[in-house]
Amino acid sequence: MMWAELEGWEKRNHCQVFMVISTEEVRQDLKDWNAFCSREDGFIMDIDNVSEKLIYESLKYAYENINFDYGVTFEAVNELCYDYIVEKLSSKATKRGWGEGQIYNSETKTFESVRSFLARVKGEQHAS
Repeated sequence: MMWAELEGWEKRNHCQVFMVISTEEVRQDLKDWNAFCSREDGFIMDIDNVSEKLIYESLKYAYENINFDYGVTFEAVNELCYDYIVEKLSSKATKRGWGEGQIYNSETKTFESVRSFLARVKGEQHAS
């Protein structure tokens, strides 16, 4: 369906589209890259678990930031998408981090922030 629509658009506008990249293709192409391959040291998460919104944002980022002087290739687009996604996932982890989570205290039967728990445990260790 997409290809038929694209062909029709090309005919109506007397032009030729040279490259179409879908979010599905980005996922397929990046699945074995370090951040998305569980066998690699830099593994962050499976690419299939990255949101569709983030993959699409990475394509928009690549479109807006590709260096036309070096040529527009799938490899260049994939590199920009990869860098964008890894940056966003890494900054989310930094922003949310362990200190923002909750932990259940079985003694008090309440939840407390991880940050509060770690501060309390650290204080207890120094008091001993």
